Amino acid sequence: MTNWKKLFDDMHIPQRRTKGWSNVNCPLCRNPVDTHFNGGFSDSSPAYNCWRCGKHYWLEPLSLILKTTPFEARKIVDSYSFNTANKPVDYERKQNIVLPGCKELTRGEFEYLKNRQFNIPYLQKKYGIRGGGIAGDWSYRIIIPVFLEGKLVSWTGRSILDRKTIDELKIPRYKNLSIENSVINPKEILFNVDNCRNTYVILVEGPFDVLKMGDDCVCSLGTSVTAAQKKFLLSRFRKVFIAFDNEVSAQQKAKKLAVELDMLGIEVEVVNICADYNKNDPGELTTKEVLAIKKELFD
Repeated sequence: MTNWKKLFDDMHIPQRRTKGWSNVNCPLCRNPVDTHFNGGFSDSSPAYNCWRCGKHYWLEPLSLILKTTPFEARKIVDSYSFNTANKPVDYERKQNIVLPGCKELTRGEFEYLKNRQFNIPYLQKKYGIRGGGIAGDWSYRIIIPVFLEGKLVSWTGRSILDRKTIDELKIPRYKNLSIENSVINPKEILFNVDNCRNTYVILVEGPFDVLKMGDDCVCSLGTSVTAAQKKFLLSRFRKVFIAFDNEVSAQQKAKKLAVELDMLGIEVEVVNICADYNKNDPGELTTKEVLAIKKELFD
């Protein structure tokens, strides 16, 4: 939550309070300018709505009101916020964690990544992936670290076994480190957020989709997007491209999520990036196809 009342009082910004909102003169309204406090910031999340000109990414009007840059405006809001997804658990007070497995991949792990057309040395260097080996809790899995602000906070493991074996053994394709053993609950943040530097982002379903799409792409580490992750998106990005798998159920889920994010004030667009290439999910795309998709979405 954000204490907008105290923030605006401290900054000597005129406001009117309604239940759960601080209302200000909207700096985005023109012809005529707003003098009736039509702009509102929500206490429960960094969302902004103006009764005259509609929803906007919250940092845009706030930076104009505070007469500063969006980066500085975000820092100011952080100091007036508590228990929010954009200001995660104070992980500096918690234990450090150490990745399992080994940097040197087994033959099976190497072949699994090679068959999926990944640049293995690149994944190891940029994302710190490693193999789970042939024994232990993370055996026969590719270990994918989860970082926040450069700190290892959790990890997930993707099984390298074939679908038939996975079904017979009744094991999950992805296995996340438990919440109690993580520095931060991975379902409160987003995988790969440290490699996102823009105000827009592509949201995909799984970590391997992210590894193929690269920078400015995240996933929720699971089939669902939690309320904390939605607020995390809201706090970091102006626009979200939802790029779920190329199947009916996934696209329906994407549309439902788009409505929920739109209600929070995020500009959102559902895109089936795999349809034109006859692929099932982003993890199957080639590097050339990824570059073409990003150029079309971002340019």
